[in-house]
Amino acid sequence: MRDCEVCLIMNQKNLACLNLFLISTALICFEIISTRISSVIFVNNYAFIILSLAILGLGTGGVFSYYKIHSTTTADVIRIISRFVFFTAISLGLFITSVIWFSITNPFVYFPLLFLPFFLAGTVYALIFKTFAGDSFQVYAADLIGAALGSGASIAAFKLFTVPNAVIFLALILFLAAVNFGRGFLKKKIITGLYSIVILGMLLLGFLGHRNILGEVPIGNFPEKDFYYVYPDLDRFDYEIAESRWSLYGRSDLVEYYNQDAVKQIFIDGAAGTPMYRFNGDPQNPGPMLSNILVSQSTTIPFMFLREHEKNNMLVIGPGGGKEVLVGLLTGVRYITGVEVNPDFVDIVKEQSSFNGGIYTIFPNIRIFVKEGRHFIKRADQKYDLVVMALPSTEQLQNIDNLATSENYLLTVEAIQDYLKILTPEGSLIFTVHNRWELIRLIVTTLYAFADRGISNQEALNHFVILGDDYTPTIVIKKNAYSPGEIDRIQSASKQLPPGLASVTYLPYHWEEIDDTIENKLLKTLRDRLIPLRQLIKQDQYDISPVYDDSPYFYKVNRGVQPDYLWLFMGVIFFGIVLSVAPMIKIKRSIVKKEVRNIIYPLVIFISIGIGFMIIEITLFQKLILYLGSPTISLSILLSSLLTGMGLGSFWGSKFHPKNPQKRLKFISLVIILFGVVTFLLFPYLLNELLIYSQALRSIVCFCLMLPLGFLMGIPFPSAIELLKLNNLEKYIPWMYGINGIMSVAGSVSAVILSMTFGFSATFFIGLSLYLIVFLATIYISIVPKKSVKARRK
Repeated sequence: MRDCEVCLIMNQKNLACLNLFLISTALICFEIISTRISSVIFVNNYAFIILSLAILGLGTGGVFSYYKIHSTTTADVIRIISRFVFFTAISLGLFITSVIWFSITNPFVYFPLLFLPFFLAGTVYALIFKTFAGDSFQVYAADLIGAALGSGASIAAFKLFTVPNAVIFLALILFLAAVNFGRGFLKKKIITGLYSIVILGMLLLGFLGHRNILGEVPIGNFPEKDFYYVYPDLDRFDYEIAESRWSLYGRSDLVEYYNQDAVKQIFIDGAAGTPMYRFNGDPQNPGPMLSNILVSQSTTIPFMFLREHEKNNMLVIGPGGGKEVLVGLLTGVRYITGVEVNPDFVDIVKEQSSFNGGIYTIFPNIRIFVKEGRHFIKRADQKYDLVVMALPSTEQLQNIDNLATSENYLLTVEAIQDYLKILTPEGSLIFTVHNRWELIRLIVTTLYAFADRGISNQEALNHFVILGDDYTPTIVIKKNAYSPGEIDRIQSASKQLPPGLASVTYLPYHWEEIDDTIENKLLKTLRDRLIPLRQLIKQDQYDISPVYDDSPYFYKVNRGVQPDYLWLFMGVIFFGIVLSVAPMIKIKRSIVKKEVRNIIYPLVIFISIGIGFMIIEITLFQKLILYLGSPTISLSILLSSLLTGMGLGSFWGSKFHPKNPQKRLKFISLVIILFGVVTFLLFPYLLNELLIYSQALRSIVCFCLMLPLGFLMGIPFPSAIELLKLNNLEKYIPWMYGINGIMSVAGSVSAVILSMTFGFSATFFIGLSLYLIVFLATIYISIVPKKSVKARRK
């Protein structure tokens, strides 16, 4: 009889591990996919908020199970888990259908719908960890390996499905896990029927793939959404979305307009619009309409000042619909190279060759590469006369987060230095930004880049020509200083331009003639050495400080930390304190004073792990963006690497001091600190050398480099659970699991706040310091001898 009970428990544990693997796979994949949905709907894609919301939901679900679910038998718990997994699957379907069918773009409705699946899943996780606390290492391994698979599966999901279809497929995976749990109490015929429904649903979705079943995710009508504001007073019946494509980079929409046939627009997530012009394919006679459209752009004007030997070759970073490529072609640039990070943009332009004259397909002097700009430049084996980048991003950022966008890394001091290195001696950078504030920040960042090359601020002023348009200002940055003769020639040419075009507002050597614009006031002050640049940066009402790779927040307008993040941080901390202190007061009344520390210090460990892990994860994620190019790929590689490592660590971690989790925690927490320091200091040098290689190779190397750190970080959590189990305190596991999740949100918010203030490097080491707290907390924990535990039970 005893052997039968053991076999039953083993079967239940194996079933729980299998289903937890499926649940984690589906949830982490949904978490990543939901960032893309949010990017289409909102001004920012809220990846950081979604990550926090998911963890908060899991933590809140754990606290809920601690207070509300008190089943004693394993069979009863399995029944409850089955129901909650089923409702989690339903909540995924409810989320995506509600968003599409009811066009939900209100965040106060959208985010509660998004919170619900994670809350329900948090209840499931807490119950499983509590019920199988004695096998915490195996259970945690199943959870993390499933999550690792889910993070990698998100990349495949974009290739196999539309986003709505992918969410329904994930709901079916959760439904499959619910049916698996139900095998112990449902009739065999019912189980067979449910399995049949799930399998048929998966096959149907696999067959349909990229066909829309539910409809399209709505684009939120916000002022920053270019989709609604390309033309004034645009009506719903004035345009048509001719084609939509989902990918890692967002949803690309090709939009055609009924009121004109000269321009089509390509949008990423309803913003960052890039025009594609009708072109007859003849550079010698493009037609007056196209010529007039192009010459009205501020980016085009500097091309009119170029001499023949300055137009041998050009590199366009982010050509999008091909506007800058077309400008180069029509102004006589001999060889043009475009580097576009979004493959959908390139494919759409190529397929529209009958409209755009085949600018990406039929001209032998034009080459388009699907790569990230910084990486392409690192691998460049030739010099360019021109490097052009026009409107590299809008505040609606194209990737995983407005605080984690590859465009930010295109506008840092290190990036400017990279651009200057690949220019010919007579070469120039032509950058167009969105407004004068961005122009000033770009000027300051460039001045710091020149200073690192030994060029003083006063000397650097002779490297600039500026077209100070209010909405699309353009700056020309010459590698070597302009001579007075060159400036005279540019001034003479600019006076011959037709009226109404963007005008040159700054030329070196002509200080008495330049306009009194805000950027010129800054330049005059530097010329006259009235106030040092550092002081000017401090005095400005906006943040115009230089941007570095370690803190690449180019589009952060205001100084300091945004109030939204501070309020969110204080709210999460308050919520976490309430959920920590209130139960603790009740617990103190029910146990002897000596045993209180055996609850308090594990609680400190769970809090420290939650905050520390999230800070480390987010800073590593931000760093990897620079090396891998795509934030979505970076997040997937990081999560799959860390979670796979943590899964292996949680499975094999019990081998370290197998009978004493307290010593294990002491040892592992110190090793995490030491290995983390080595990782952060040495790996960037290796990754910088690998920038010349393919993204696939870089992804594999990053995965392998993060794996050992993940292995180590997978050991503390199950060890802390084991401590509670040994002290007969497993009933508090759901509560502490919930607190760990809630404080993880505090960790993610802290990572953003700290990186804005101190940079990613300092933030990473602050995250590591939390594991020092784990080490110190283990010193004061005592393991109650088994005899004492048995006596207490009696």
